[in-house]
Amino acid sequence: MSTEYGEPLAQVLGDGFRVPPLLPGWTALEGVVLVKCLDAEGHPSWAFRETEGMNVEEVIGILTVQLDMLRERAVDAFRDIDD
Repeated sequence: MSTEYGEPLAQVLGDGFRVPPLLPGWTALEGVVLVKCLDAEGHPSWAFRETEGMNVEEVIGILTVQLDMLRERAVDAFRDIDD
């Protein structure tokens, strides 16, 4: 991964931005980040970034799988309510 592409996450998002750690023994290689932000006028907006080594097919695959998992979690939450 090139050191000229982008900036370290803490510099972009700040030290107060926290995410759960990876599982023990796992090593981060590439990633995508979706961040809810306030724009220059103070309006909520979204920013999407990806690391340098990601290709379009990988990003689409990641987002598709994540969407399917979240959709299933939402459906499961409603199933619990109906029981």
